[in-house]
Parts: sequence; structure tokens; C-alpha cells
Amino acid sequence: MAPKEGPVIMEASLYLSLIRQALMKYGPVPESEWDLSKHISVEPIQFKAGQHFVKIGDIPDRIGFVISGIFRVYYNTEQGDERILVFRGENRFLSAYRSVLENEPSWYGIQALEPSFLICMHLKEYKRLMTESSCWREVTRKYVEDIFIEKEQRERDLFSLDVTTRYLNFKKRYPDVEDRVSQYHIASYLGITPQALSRIRKRLLEK
Repeated sequence: MAPKEGPVIMEASLYLSLIRQALMKYGPVPESEWDLSKHISVEPIQFKAGQHFVKIGDIPDRIGFVISGIFRVYYNTEQGDERILVFRGENRFLSAYRSVLENEPSWYGIQALEPSFLICMHLKEYKRLMTESSCWREVTRKYVEDIFIEKEQRERDLFSLDVTTRYLNFKKRYPDVEDRVSQYHIASYLGITPQALSRIRKRLLEK
């Protein structure tokens, strides 16, 4: 886990209100249900570009919520190449979900690509909320469904679409990411070389 750095810029209640707003995308969060979360201990953590929230091989014990910044979720191929699965920016949650559920080392890493700020909740706290609140269970279920749909779209892109279409889909899916990350990281997400990405961009500009 990256060390805490710099001042805490908001009170915990304000952090939690941001999380509530993000959760309401997936379902209503009534005040009575939200009261259960007000006593949760949350930890604000700042990350430098290049620092990891989860390293490959870690067994994570926290869930993060991105207040600012951007992260890549990536793995290493058998050939030693890095491949990016998804990008995660503001108002998204971060965790190695399979590792959390199965208590196994994570096969992928989660790394900040720019200075970033997370609000972290210990997994035990989150599980307690899930036990006590039907609302949290329902919101979590819908969030997991969202992740599943995202995963299915990603697999379709990789296996069914040509690389130019994959690039255009990337731009639609992450409209604010291209100017914030390197060409190397975009190429890694697309499964091509940076040189191939340059050629695609050039052809699209010429059109």
C-alpha cells in the first residue's frame, strides 16, 4: 500500500458523501441505510505516479474509491509483456475482486498513472455493511453486473474487432484518458505496439 502523503483535504463525512453519490448510479441509497455507513473508518491516501494500490501477488485487504487521478489494471503475459485490462478514473472503485473473494494472490496489478487520491475502506468494514444492509448488497450486485458487462465488451473488442475499431471504442469508453496517459499504455490496452498505434492515429487524421 502506498504511504499517506500531504494533508487530509476533507473530512471523512465529505469523502463518504462522494462515495454515496457514485453508488446511487447503481441504485437508491436511502438515508436510513446510509446511516449504517457513517461510522465506517475510511483512510485517504495519496499516490504518486507509478505507485501501486495492488501489486501482482498481493492479497489485498482494502477497497479504494478514486477521488482524483487515474489507475491502470494490468497483468504480465507469459512472454513478459504488460497488458492493460482497464483504466480506472474518478468516481470508480478499485480492488482485486477475485483475490478479495477467494483470498488468493492477485494475478494483476493496480498502478497509478498520475498523481492520484483514493479513499480506502478495509474489507472487513465493507463485508460488515454487506451483512447489515440490503441496500449495500443490492448496489454491490448491480456494480458487479456493470463490471461483468465491461469485461464482456472488452473481450468482444479483443477477439472480434479490428484494431482501428478497438482504438475508436477506447476513445468512446475513456473520453478523458487519452490525453492523460502515455501512448505506451494505450497501445498496451489495445494489445499492439506504440508504433502500430501511431500508424492508426495517422491514418485516422488523414481521413
